[in-house]
Amino acid sequence: MSAEFIAAYAGSSVAQAALVASATVTAAPVWARALRNRLFALVPLLSLVGVVLLLRLYPDGAPAFAKVALVCVPLLALVAAARVGLAALLMTVVAIGAVLHDGQSLVGQIAALFLIGGSCVLLGALLVDLTPPQWLGAGVVAMAVADLVLVASGLLGPASDVLNAAGVDEHLPQLQRVQIGPLEMGYGDIFLPALVGALLASRARPRGWAAGLTLGFALAAGLVFLAFDRLPATVPVALALLVVEGAGAGRAAWNRRGTPSHDPSESLEPLSAPAPAPAR
Repeated sequence: MSAEFIAAYAGSSVAQAALVASATVTAAPVWARALRNRLFALVPLLSLVGVVLLLRLYPDGAPAFAKVALVCVPLLALVAAARVGLAALLMTVVAIGAVLHDGQSLVGQIAALFLIGGSCVLLGALLVDLTPPQWLGAGVVAMAVADLVLVASGLLGPASDVLNAAGVDEHLPQLQRVQIGPLEMGYGDIFLPALVGALLASRARPRGWAAGLTLGFALAAGLVFLAFDRLPATVPVALALLVVEGAGAGRAAWNRRGTPSHDPSESLEPLSAPAPAPAR
């Protein structure tokens, strides 16, 4: 691995951790929350497996994904920034300008990562609003497992290469994937940290700890590049979620064990015969 690749991978790991720490909730309109259903937990898994299978069968469809991303990513990022405040909105506008000016430069690549991250924050918050948390947590793990299987089996590589190479025009940016120097990441590798951050925020879990775990697991997983050229970058994020949720469940169980059970009989005064009246 070159020093440039190591720096790029470290930067992408920091970006994933930052998304876990900063993602928000409450993106869906009130009326849309009536659609809340556990079936939405399948979205992360289907978004990965469905795209891979589709591109394996119809590789010529990759430019369509590039066109959708080119339009939707900046719009979603603008909406996400508007929910935060004026400063975030101005930063997003500047990022769009940087990407359009020179998307192949390092500044343009970082700006594209910023836009993609913003779009993922909004989509993650929306999915959290529409899905029961226990089911969505299972969906996160299912996506990471599928990512691992697809990478290990070699099925992800060809589809990923086709999607990464697709573009609308040579002068327009590619926002269907992240590129930082020699490193390329899929949209799902950015979406899952944003989703996990929003999920933890909705359950009042410690996101700072989860972000630290994500960074640690991601940096450790980078050792895989010593032997292989691909890495399932969603796995460290899912592992961090499992550790945080497992610790929370263990703490709750310990608190229940440490709390003595209440016996109603212990709070009753012992019955006794009334004292006899004094003799006159």
